[in-house]
Amino acid sequence: MNIIPSTAVPYIVLFGAFLYNLNIGIINSYGNLNIYLTSYLRYKGNNVTYRDVAFIYELTIITLGIFMLVGNIVQKKFGERITILACSLMTFLAFYLSSVYAHSYILLCIFMGFFYAVGYGICFTIPLSCAYKHFKNNRGFISGIIISAISLSPFLYCPLQTMLINKNNVSPVQKKINNSTEYYFDDKDVLNRVPNVLFLQSIIFLIFSTMGGFLATMEIKMDNDPEIKKQKKNLLSEEKNSNTNNVDKNIVDLEKNEEGYVATDKYKYNTNTDSNNIDIKNDHSRSAKSTKKKKKRKFGFGFMNDDKNNNDDNDSKQKGNSLFGMLTLDRIFADNYIGKYYNKKCTEDKFFFLLWISVVLFNCYINFVIMYWKIIGINYTHVEDKLITLNGSFINSLSNIAGRIIWGIIYDKIKINYTIFILGICIIFCCFILPIISHVYIYYVLVCALFYFCIGGSFVTIPVITLKKYGETHFSLNMSILYTSRIANTFLCSIIVASFYKMLQLRYLSYAFGIISSVSTLLMCILTK
Repeated sequence: MNIIPSTAVPYIVLFGAFLYNLNIGIINSYGNLNIYLTSYLRYKGNNVTYRDVAFIYELTIITLGIFMLVGNIVQKKFGERITILACSLMTFLAFYLSSVYAHSYILLCIFMGFFYAVGYGICFTIPLSCAYKHFKNNRGFISGIIISAISLSPFLYCPLQTMLINKNNVSPVQKKINNSTEYYFDDKDVLNRVPNVLFLQSIIFLIFSTMGGFLATMEIKMDNDPEIKKQKKNLLSEEKNSNTNNVDKNIVDLEKNEEGYVATDKYKYNTNTDSNNIDIKNDHSRSAKSTKKKKKRKFGFGFMNDDKNNNDDNDSKQKGNSLFGMLTLDRIFADNYIGKYYNKKCTEDKFFFLLWISVVLFNCYINFVIMYWKIIGINYTHVEDKLITLNGSFINSLSNIAGRIIWGIIYDKIKINYTIFILGICIIFCCFILPIISHVYIYYVLVCALFYFCIGGSFVTIPVITLKKYGETHFSLNMSILYTSRIANTFLCSIIVASFYKMLQLRYLSYAFGIISSVSTLLMCILTK
């Protein structure tokens, strides 16, 4: 007997998916952790900068994208529940070992950058695919709720990191590195707390991600559920009643000297050629008219219904007129383009590579914002660490959550290309306005909030495009392939930052991402029309 009713299972699955993503999204706290890890590694004798530690985040994204492709195979072989629980344990070990070997830059790259991303990548699509099984409508809204948990993760981990590592609100010290001025911590009490925080994060992750993964993979047991049993009984009784009625109707009165037979289930679906020949011999004119009507029904590019054999000419004309009215340009375009690849693999789409490139360019700004928002604030606003962290993590997280939900709703209500155009305008505005206002704290906070609002929309864009364009049948595979664009835009962001990091100040790098966003917005609007 089931304790949990079947009607509650979808909402439990949704909560489990949200809880799992809330913890697996710890990657979004790497930007806050960057300054602490960089300072700690320098304290332990590693000659590293912000740019070097940012490579851990880039390695994570690259590995994540690669193992998303492997994840589809692993999920099919071992099942969703075993896969997500095993990967949760693997991620716990990755952060636990990171706390033990926090003094080594290479080992941090291996554990925080590689092993964590392997577990994350294999299970990335499980929360979404599990929720989609129970929610058939408003998929954009459901995607927004689940993915918004990843945005809420910094609000959980960033204050934890800052309050435990820098509990006395010690200010970083200005240092000259590569002809530029940067700020690092040199207080030993602050630096020695870094490994402890990594260990605490691993424990928190183990508890909540395991619980979330278990709930997200819950399924409705069809055989034991009393409501489903009632529905099955009702359907069986209805089928029996309909069968008996059909038999009674097909019995012909033999006393009137008419030929008759009892129609059983075998005769219903059997096409007898002999009887057809008899009908043709008896009435040639009637068969000729019927063949003409069949030909008329086939005309109209498949919009006419061939299964219903209606002999009324007026009814057929009315149906034809109403259905021909549906032959608008939008309908033809949708049938020939979107419907052509629906519930198929994205690799069958000849325009997929262009779509993939446009997503790469469109989301290129994300890595820059996530990794450098706090560093820009500390270097240019000169506001204390706790204030930047608490305000930034809270406001950015809420903005990101709101962005994922609101943009998800907009995707449900408006065409994809219109939504992408509005989102692209917001991204371009943020990229060009950031260097101008970064020295004023209030404006800096507002622009960061708008940036994270756009990031929420960018992350919702990938599953929405995958679902609406390629359907649900191969969702995990198509989502994994399209998400590999995160690998490419991570490389692109890394190249841009590495090329101009020494030439320009950090805040002026956003101009480059504004130009890239302008080009990609136009390209995506064309490809998703």
